[in-house]
Amino acid sequence: MPAVLCEVNSGLGEEPVASGGALRDLARASIIAALFPAVDRQAKIKSTMNQQAELPTRFFGREDRVALYALAALFVVMLAASWQRWTQPLLDHGREMNLPTRILAGEQLYSDVQFLYGPLAPYLNALLYGVFGVHLATLRVSGALCAILILLLIYWLARRLMSVWEAALTTGLVLVICAIKSTANYISPYAYAALYGLLAALGSLVCTLQFLRWRETKWFAYAGALAGLAIIAKPEIALAALAANGVALLWESILTRKLLWRETLWFALPVLAIVAVTYGLILLRVPWQVLLNDNHVLFSNMPPQLIYFNRHVSGLAKWPESFWFSLTGIAVLGIWSGAAAVIGAVIAIPRSKPGQGCWHALRISVLVLLIAVGAREAAIRYLHVPTDVTPFASAIFALPLLIGLLVWRAWQTRRQGREVPLTERVLLLLTVFSLFSVLRAFLNVTTTGPYTPFFLPVLIVVYLYLLFRVTLAFLAKPEAVRPVAQKVAMVLVGGLVLGMAANSARRFRSVNTFAVSSARGSFLTLPEIGEPLSAAIRYAEQHTKPGEYVLALPVATTINFMAARPYPLREEIVHPGFLTDEKEIEAIERIRARQVPLILVTNLITSEFRDRVFGADYNQELMRWITEHYHVTARFESNVRQGANFNREPFFILAYERNQ
Repeated sequence: MPAVLCEVNSGLGEEPVASGGALRDLARASIIAALFPAVDRQAKIKSTMNQQAELPTRFFGREDRVALYALAALFVVMLAASWQRWTQPLLDHGREMNLPTRILAGEQLYSDVQFLYGPLAPYLNALLYGVFGVHLATLRVSGALCAILILLLIYWLARRLMSVWEAALTTGLVLVICAIKSTANYISPYAYAALYGLLAALGSLVCTLQFLRWRETKWFAYAGALAGLAIIAKPEIALAALAANGVALLWESILTRKLLWRETLWFALPVLAIVAVTYGLILLRVPWQVLLNDNHVLFSNMPPQLIYFNRHVSGLAKWPESFWFSLTGIAVLGIWSGAAAVIGAVIAIPRSKPGQGCWHALRISVLVLLIAVGAREAAIRYLHVPTDVTPFASAIFALPLLIGLLVWRAWQTRRQGREVPLTERVLLLLTVFSLFSVLRAFLNVTTTGPYTPFFLPVLIVVYLYLLFRVTLAFLAKPEAVRPVAQKVAMVLVGGLVLGMAANSARRFRSVNTFAVSSARGSFLTLPEIGEPLSAAIRYAEQHTKPGEYVLALPVATTINFMAARPYPLREEIVHPGFLTDEKEIEAIERIRARQVPLILVTNLITSEFRDRVFGADYNQELMRWITEHYHVTARFESNVRQGANFNREPFFILAYERNQ
């Protein structure tokens, strides 16, 4: 079991005197004692085997069973509550459904079909379609299995630092924020590349930690293989695994005072082999210019609209509000910690003896809570910070500080001739992994949106460790208060997990109520989207023959998948900037050459890409050509919300058939 909080050794835990220097020393000592288990300063260096003995010898021990059963029950309940409601039918989800069918039909990724990520996900999903059938259930089962594996890995990582039920609560929070939530989930993610990449990256991290524990070189080989798979799935997600492994190799080389060249080689060879073989095979058929310029696989030659979008994702587009948003996350962490410490002190005072410091802990906790609440409210009122800010928003500030503290602590420990505890090395790697995970959204770390499930899981582990073991050790230092405050924090997090689970279940069932179905599967979605989408699918089935092309613009290839009709363009998603003037001409030639009988144009507002409306703000030439050679034959919209024009809500679809 991971080492628990201990009292500071003599010299660090003495009563404070009146001088400011002593007070600062005491504060620093309290934080260090929380982060790092106390050791005997006169003790000799402990052996690695002694450190290993502190942890369970199996991947999961008997003490984990009840907690895992509880997590399994919560997963099943959330799965049942959200049944068939996981799919967001437009945007990237249509690509995820339809692109593997194009590969099965013989089209080549990157040359015949544009794709921004690595090749692993589309080829793997095509294989799954080929084995189990072209059906939505095939992808959903894959997503559910990945969700289970990710949650098990998160629980294992949390157990390296926390007790059984602390780890269970941490995993439960990952479940309701990332795995199954009304705004995003692992069952039907915005990109299976992100899902498979996250699973591989977490697996690589786990293998690295296993090396730290067992000192067996084979674990770095496994870590390298999984990191290589993460790279060919989604490179930016793999970056977190690469960074964690790089830090582990450097860290261990410094601690052992020798270069771990063998371990480095065992890690690097699988990474290089997987990446070289994969992209070598692709480059035999696809020119490298196509990979870089048309598919942007290395973020090269990106259109201005995509850069604009990424600025929104990162938070830079809303500077300086995003800076204050991130900074306010520290205040929210103070609210969480202060509330738990205040309640813990109030409960402990009647049972404590005079002189145990309970009243002092209460005063400190109340002060921290009031300051944190005041800072949050001031930021919301005067700096326009959104009210849904969470502690995780402060990651870009907290994680580098924690890394610096861990490195400083390791340096001090080695100077004293002692071994750096395994717990500290684990915490360092999790922190590095978390920092690189959030880089894309470094000033915009939220708990909503389609990208959240793929950069928050390990960050949640780190932050709940800080809550349970660090901040409460500072605010609730007396032994009479600290265990009570920790239990209060666990109860509060448990309430948060259950509350978020209930809210997601309510939203799933009250919002997604319209069934869209075909021979290839079904899903429930918003009526204002589902009604026109279902009508367009039926229209495509009735007015075209199998094998005839249907063009669904700009981001509606869900229609192609559900109606089992091929898609004529390279671009599965026609985001603003994806079809340049030259590519518009190519697209028109493709439509003409394939004699596309039906074009479906959706009224989808894409303000996050700066240009709002297809055919009006972007790709006007393509839309002009369509209106010259095709005519409107039908309009599909919700019975609840009707009558909008392009560039206005609500959602509707226009059907264009070719002029005779």
